[in-house]
Amino acid sequence: MYHSKQCNQFKVRAVKVKLGLEDAVSGITVLVNPEKPRRGCFEVREEGGKTFISLLDMKRPFAPMKALDMDAVISDIVNQIQ
Repeated sequence: MYHSKQCNQFKVRAVKVKLGLEDAVSGITVLVNPEKPRRGCFEVREEGGKTFISLLDMKRPFAPMKALDMDAVISDIVNQIQ
């Protein structure tokens, strides 16, 4: 999972997804920003595989990311993993 460090809203959502996935999927490891993140980016993907959500090059106020229902995002990813 990658999130921009530009605004705290990215981190809040990234931590929520990380904790939600770790609670829902036994044995899963979720890494946040394993590489330097891109500006205005919020992305959740499998290592070397599928991208679950990708919001790139967002400008303030980051409306596409703020409009997400994070519980629904987590549930959708869990369904795709299992």
